[in-house]
Amino acid sequence: MATEKFVKDFMRPLDRYCYIKEDATVQDALRLLDKARVESTHPCLVVVGEDQSEKQLSKGLVTPTQLGFGLSAHFLRGAQKSGPIFWEGQLEAECLEGAKKRVGEIMVPIIACVRETEMLMEAVFLLNKYQVDFLPVVNKDDVVGMIHIHEILAYIAGLALEKQDAYRMLSENSDPTPKA
Repeated sequence: MATEKFVKDFMRPLDRYCYIKEDATVQDALRLLDKARVESTHPCLVVVGEDQSEKQLSKGLVTPTQLGFGLSAHFLRGAQKSGPIFWEGQLEAECLEGAKKRVGEIMVPIIACVRETEMLMEAVFLLNKYQVDFLPVVNKDDVVGMIHIHEILAYIAGLALEKQDAYRMLSENSDPTPKA
């Protein structure tokens, strides 16, 4: 009989993430994400408010996706209107210009969260509904961690492979010829 899994079993505590202020530059965010990459921690920054009343308020998230597309957002918007036109040195020029932006301009605002006591399927539902990779995990009104699609997929892969191996073992051990 399967036991139900809960969000708290898959979340990562907030102390495993880096924080950045929404008024910091994208260049600052790149430094922090590069540090996270080197240290093999999750490539996600928690964006917090600027003034005293917002100090502990998580306002959004920045992942490598937001950084990559945030750096070249100006070009991407223009390419959608008139079609892509590329030139030598364009990537470097776009990146240098984009690095001056504020983190608040490229972050993904937090639009949903999941309680740590919810079943894992609730997190899967919300990740799919909002098309995000991360969700803040809350206990009452406090953000206590994050759940990422990668942890859930690792669990799903483990289940699927375990079942597949069990079926394979059963079929290999079953002899279709009757014994006399």
